[in-house]
Amino acid sequence: MTICYRPPPFNIINYYEGAEIMIFFPEIDEKETLVKVKAFFKYDFRKLERLAGYDGVISSPSFDGLPHSTGKSPDNYFVNHASYAELLKAIKTAIETCTDGNKAILKGCYIHNLTNLQVQLRIGYSRSYYYTLKDKAYLEFADRLLIETAKLGDENIIDLHVYK
Repeated sequence: MTICYRPPPFNIINYYEGAEIMIFFPEIDEKETLVKVKAFFKYDFRKLERLAGYDGVISSPSFDGLPHSTGKSPDNYFVNHASYAELLKAIKTAIETCTDGNKAILKGCYIHNLTNLQVQLRIGYSRSYYYTLKDKAYLEFADRLLIETAKLGDENIIDLHVYK
């Protein structure tokens, strides 16, 4: 019996005086990852909330005896709605599994729809420190979202990381 081993994807980088260390995960470009996460929350998250919450897509078929040709199957609407609902659930789980401070910031801004000032006052930090913490929350969210969406299958993976 042959056991096949594939090493994890790691980078070898130089550290200080020429000593080499191994990193098991690809390096993340934090600045560009932050841009993607912010855009995700600004555009995709709100649209996904609307699409996942639209209950009108699930309805009983009409049997009135008249031919209908809409060109779009009600089954397709149902499947898309279910997919959006599953993705939204994964996103909310990713927020919920963040560490407490990061979770408070993300939930305040995106679940409870509070302004940055309202969240900042609730957690009690200065403006500059709040935005530093918010950036850390975004980076943790990108990690958690990758894990949660991977559980849904390959076609639903959302990876907001930008790799170096």
